[in-house]
Amino acid sequence: MGEQRVLRKTLEALSEAVFPSNIYCACCGCLIDGTRPYALCDSCMKKMHWNNGRTCEKCGKALPETYRGGRCYNCMGSNHSFRKGYSCLTYGLYEREMILDYKYNGKGYLGKKFGDILFDRIRWENLKIDVIIPIPIHRTRERKRGYNQTELMAARLAQLWGKTLMPDALQRTRETILLRSLSPIERESALRGAFAVTKKGKAELPGKAILLIDDIYTTGATIDECSRILLECGAAAVDFLTLASGGNRRPKGL
Repeated sequence: MGEQRVLRKTLEALSEAVFPSNIYCACCGCLIDGTRPYALCDSCMKKMHWNNGRTCEKCGKALPETYRGGRCYNCMGSNHSFRKGYSCLTYGLYEREMILDYKYNGKGYLGKKFGDILFDRIRWENLKIDVIIPIPIHRTRERKRGYNQTELMAARLAQLWGKTLMPDALQRTRETILLRSLSPIERESALRGAFAVTKKGKAELPGKAILLIDDIYTTGATIDECSRILLECGAAAVDFLTLASGGNRRPKGL
């Protein structure tokens, strides 16, 4: 995996030299200049649903100003393993197009821009962490895609924040079906045993405060499973930060 990361970084550097990531908007693809933050044009910056208002005190999802509770509907009915979550955006139409383009259309160079977004979100929080760990994807999927999108964002965040990055502390032991069509209970069942702490993780993570990085947070099944095994391994605490999170949806029957 070390040789693959060196090769990937070399290819990314060549790609950035030939196709600079700051000349096209990451969302709509229109031409921009290098002064635009996060490689977003002025129009798309305004369209993004930034989580800069009220958020769930547990998972960090955006909450409407009229919402009375301090926790979102999902967190009121769940016992999450993580300590606290933070998110930069609410997952809407424009966020979806941008993130799917990043993950599936070979636009790994956007990882640095999204890492900038993560840093600008978390830098204002009084969060003490020792290690940053990206959520792993299965090696088969990573070979096909050419990169792990969460690792690219996490690497940029670690660089800007001056924190230790450990992409090899967790591994995905098996591929799982797409989760978006599953219920929360089905997601939890599908992910049980899908991750494992590596030998290096078991040696270095006990007593450490960990920040997990993922692209999208919905019900928390993935973050919960990773948090659970990290805490069982001896981690002091596990928080998470995602690029986007789902909305505060009321469960059926409430």
